[in-house]
Amino acid sequence: MKTLKTLSIAFVTLLTIASCSSDDDNNTTNNESNYTASLGSLNGSGASGNATVTLDGNDLTVVIVAKGMVANQPHPQHIHGLEDGSNGVCPPPTADTNSDGIISVPEGAPFYGAILLPLEDFPMADANGNVSYTKTFTLGENGVPSKEELGTIENRVIVLHGLDNNGEYVATIPVACGQLSKI
Repeated sequence: MKTLKTLSIAFVTLLTIASCSSDDDNNTTNNESNYTASLGSLNGSGASGNATVTLDGNDLTVVIVAKGMVANQPHPQHIHGLEDGSNGVCPPPTADTNSDGIISVPEGAPFYGAILLPLEDFPMADANGNVSYTKTFTLGENGVPSKEELGTIENRVIVLHGLDNNGEYVATIPVACGQLSKI
């Protein structure tokens, strides 16, 4: 009877260890992280949209869908970040320090930082001003920053550029911005 009780305890202990071990294995096999940004209008552009970023190992996939862009024009877009790695944000209207009605790149940079990753090939808006973009980058290869250089993704901001300013298309003016947050 004592042997049966000892065997039962040993069997329950073995099942508990096996169960914990398989749970740990399931948690370590999924290295994918997902982020999203709601792109709000800057500079009265009327542009808006959504961005998703998926990090799977060293593969970073960016998907952007935007509307209200200047039709039939290329629109530069980037992931921006502050040099010290702190949380970047979209610039408020008060960022227009020279009061010309436009938040320029130098006026926005203190809020969202420098370009960390150009999201090339820059998309061309269709005849209705819509942009649809999907691209996968391999971090640390071909001039793409490494994971360490990109830093904490939820501290990064996506900025879309390209505005019709008094009848002239200016590709550098920020038109939409969104801070990335982890899903």
